[in-house]
Amino acid sequence: MVQSVSSASTAASVYEATGDVKTAITVQMMQEMQKSQEIAGSIIQDAAQISQEAMAAYQAEQA
Repeated sequence: MVQSVSSASTAASVYEATGDVKTAITVQMMQEMQKSQEIAGSIIQDAAQISQEAMAAYQAEQA
């Protein structure tokens, strides 16, 4: 009986640790996804600014 209780406790501890690891990985993935989205947003803003500046330079040449 003691072995089954011990085994159950060990199994519960392993399951909790596995759950903690999964939670930590999920949090890390979400943080990395947020950083990736911020970088993508920055790239899009930069591209829009460059396009706007290029259009202004083109229109200045045409005038």
